[in-house]
Amino acid sequence: MTHPTDEALLRHAVKIAKPRRSRGYQPRWVAVMDTFGVGCTVAQELCVRFDLNPDEMVRQ
Repeated sequence: MTHPTDEALLRHAVKIAKPRRSRGYQPRWVAVMDTFGVGCTVAQELCVRFDLNPDEMVRQ
């Protein structure tokens, strides 16, 4: 059985991140920030690193 790489696991987690506190839609970087407990710059960089639009609106 092959195991996913660390990069694949992180990519998946960033892709499915949902905002913790949401009253409607919020930018993806906010969801990543809530999920990983990082600042806004790191959250935006994670989105860009995995070819996701940090400003895409997502909801919980």
